Amino acid sequence: MGSTTEVNSGVSKTINRFDNPKAIFAAIVLGFAGTGVAMGLPLLVGSMAESLSFSEEQLGWLASSDMSGLFFGSVLTSFMVTKINRRYLAGFGLLLLILGNYLSAQFPELVPLMFGRFAAGLGAGFCYATCTASLSGSHHPARTFSILLFILVLMNAFIFYLFPILDAKWGVNGLFYFYAIEALAIFLVLPLLPTHCDEATDVVVSQDTLDGSVTRIFIPKYLPRLCLVAVFSFYILVGGYWAFIERAGVAANISLEYISSTLTWGQIFSITGTALAVWLAKRYGQSKPLLFALLAMVITMLVLAYKIDQITFIFSVFSFSFFWIFIDVFQLGILSNIDHSGKYAALVPASQGAAQAIGPSLAGALLSYQFGYSGVMLLCAASAAIALLIYVYVYQNLRRIAPDIADAD
Repeated sequence: MGSTTEVNSGVSKTINRFDNPKAIFAAIVLGFAGTGVAMGLPLLVGSMAESLSFSEEQLGWLASSDMSGLFFGSVLTSFMVTKINRRYLAGFGLLLLILGNYLSAQFPELVPLMFGRFAAGLGAGFCYATCTASLSGSHHPARTFSILLFILVLMNAFIFYLFPILDAKWGVNGLFYFYAIEALAIFLVLPLLPTHCDEATDVVVSQDTLDGSVTRIFIPKYLPRLCLVAVFSFYILVGGYWAFIERAGVAANISLEYISSTLTWGQIFSITGTALAVWLAKRYGQSKPLLFALLAMVITMLVLAYKIDQITFIFSVFSFSFFWIFIDVFQLGILSNIDHSGKYAALVPASQGAAQAIGPSLAGALLSYQFGYSGVMLLCAASAAIALLIYVYVYQNLRRIAPDIADAD
C-alpha cells in the first residue's frame, strides 16, 4: 500500500508513505548505488587504462558496457515497478552490482570484464530506476528530487576526492571493490523502502477536494511519454555540451587552469539550483519554472555558439551547471505529478543514458564535418528548444485537462 487514512476532528486526511522521511532516505541512499558508476565513470575509465593497459577503443567498449547495462536495467524496472515488491527489485540490483564488480576484479581480460561491467551497470539501472520510481510517489516532488540531486552532487565531489586515493593504493580493483562494498552496505536501508505504490498507474490521477471526496482524472498516456521524449532531447544537450566544453575552451585558447577551476566552481554553484527549485515550485508550480529554465538554456547555448572566450565560457559553465540540476528537478517533478506510480519516472535513467550516449556522437560528427564548436552549441540549443516546445504542449494540455496538476508543486 502507498498510503493510509487518518481521521482528525472528523476530517479525512491521506498520509502518503512515500513522503515519509525514512522512505525518502532509503530511496536516496539507493540512488547512490544507481548513479555511482555513471558519476565515477571518467575516473574508472582512466584507472582501467593505467592498471590494465587497454586501448582507447577498448576503454570505449568497457564504458559502453556500463552505460548499456544502466539503460537496460532502467527499462526492465519500468515494466516491473508497479507489479513487484520494490525491495526485491532493489535487492536484485544490489546483488548484480556486487557480482558485477567482484567479477570485474577477478577477470581483467577484455571480454570477461565487459560482461562484468554490463552486470554492474544492469544492477545500477535497477537501483536508480527504483529510486526515481519511489521518489515519484511523493506528493511534494520538487522537495524530494531536490534533496536527491543535492546529495548526488555532494557524492560526486566525494567520489572525485576518494577514487584517486583508492586507485593509487589498489589500482582499478580498489574502485571495483568500493562499488561492491557500497552496494552491500545499502542492503541495510531496504526495509525502509515502501514495497508498492497503490495509486493508479499510467492514466489516472486522484485529487482530494475540499469536501474530502476524490476526483479521478483521465490523463492521456501520450503526455508522460512526451515528457520522456523531452528528457531525451534535453540530455542530447547534456551529453554533447559536457563531452566537449573542455575541448571548446582549449580551442578558444583558454588556459587549462582557467577551464579546470571554472568547471569545479560551476559544479559547486549548481547546488544552489536545488534550493531555488523548491522555493519556486511552491510559488509557481513545476511547469513554469521548467519552461523558463529551458529558455535560459537555449539562450546560453546560442551565446556560446556566437563566440567562445573567457567571459562566455564562464557564463555558459555556470549557467549550464545551475540549470542542469534545476531542470532535472522539474522534469522528474512533472512526471511524478502526472503518475505517482513511478512507471514513467523509472524510465528517466534510460532516457538520460541513451541520450548521453548519442549526444557526444552527434557532436563529434559535427566536428568531423568541420562545423566547429559553434555547430556543437547550435545542436545543444536545438535540443533544449525541442524539449521546451514539448513541455509547452504538455503544460497546455494539463491546463485544459487537470489545472491543479498543471500548476502543482
